[in-house]
Amino acid sequence: MVNAVAYARFSPQPRADECESVEMQLERCRAFCAGLGYRVLSEHADKDCSGARADNRPGLQAAIAAACKAKGVLVVYSLSRLARNVDDARAIAKQLHRSGAEQAMLRESIVTSTPMGKAFFTIMTVFDELEREIAARTSDAMLRHQTAGRPMTRPDRCPYGWRPDPADPDRLAEYPDEQAIIARIRQEHAAGRGLREIARMLDESAILCRGHHWSHSTIRAIVSRVDR
Repeated sequence: MVNAVAYARFSPQPRADECESVEMQLERCRAFCAGLGYRVLSEHADKDCSGARADNRPGLQAAIAAACKAKGVLVVYSLSRLARNVDDARAIAKQLHRSGAEQAMLRESIVTSTPMGKAFFTIMTVFDELEREIAARTSDAMLRHQTAGRPMTRPDRCPYGWRPDPADPDRLAEYPDEQAIIARIRQEHAAGRGLREIARMLDESAILCRGHHWSHSTIRAIVSRVDR
């Protein structure tokens, strides 16, 4: 019987109904394994965690280790849940292959035990990273336009940390109070605090986000934004 290890990662999107929960991902993995007669040895997950890096996800590292030890199949709901850049995806594939283990990605219908599956896995990884880079560059370009005096949104909806310049309402200027909070958020994130934990910490300190409670999606946008 083939042994399997299931892994799931949850990284919330602005719209909750567009997110695949850890429970849903693991349920799909179980159904996949049951259909092929695989025995699920263990399940691992990383909640509220970015896929930008693989080395800071303890759930993923535990899943890889378990799959390698069992010489089984690491099963994930989709490639994006496993890795979001080519280097990480290749490193994971090599580590599993050296141990006699394989990978299965349900949404893409990829099983790396076949030559075609290995090739398709590489192609999909490249496109997944390209999509991520395009999104990041678009966000950076919008902020550059705003700071150069070409706001992309109404003045009352400018990015956190920025306000209309009193000397020229058509331009944006850094808002010191919010910039200080941004610095604190990034410091806490660099120290290893999760997005929800940072949001809760700010709320408990009576530091609101423009009169509202903080959300993990707002925190995520701030830590991933590159200000120019």
